[in-house]
Amino acid sequence: MLSVSTIISFILAGFGLAADASSVSLVYGAGFKPFKWRYAMVLGAAFGIAQGLMPILGWLGGELIVQYIEAIDHWIAFTILVVVGGKFIWESFHENEVKTQKVLRFWPILLAAFATSIDACAVGFSLSMTQSPIIPASIIFAVVTFLCCIVCCRIGAKLGERYGNKLLLAGGIILILIGTKILIEHLFPGFLPF
Repeated sequence: MLSVSTIISFILAGFGLAADASSVSLVYGAGFKPFKWRYAMVLGAAFGIAQGLMPILGWLGGELIVQYIEAIDHWIAFTILVVVGGKFIWESFHENEVKTQKVLRFWPILLAAFATSIDACAVGFSLSMTQSPIIPASIIFAVVTFLCCIVCCRIGAKLGERYGNKLLLAGGIILILIGTKILIEHLFPGFLPF
């Protein structure tokens, strides 16, 4: 049985892990015209499942997998977030050429979910070192991410209705900045003051 303090610490860690996925969901929500709850649910499920599975991978794989992933994770996350961000920036300037999003594209969502959940692998390894239970932690991480992404997707849709393509442009820039931040943090530890 998990203690209340352990559950709270897992929930707080879940919010920290969900931050990047929530940002991406906000931008995706702005592009959903019209907004549909099933889109938000699919998006939330994709990000939630990724955030739930990656800690298990880190916990099971141990230091070898974590070291391998950490050697390239920042480049993968940077590339994916720049591509997704660039797509949103392009769409913000080509509204007439972009058809209404009727379905979520599998590969872009999968790649974005992977890019925003890579750091959860290291969290799983850390939990294995402290002999913390990985299954409850992963479930909590997945549920927190799922809920955060749904909420952010809806907020993004509301903001998208109000600000239109300006929000897509801002969102694309934010995704590129998140990718750049991840890259700088790994290449130059301690360089960024935040």
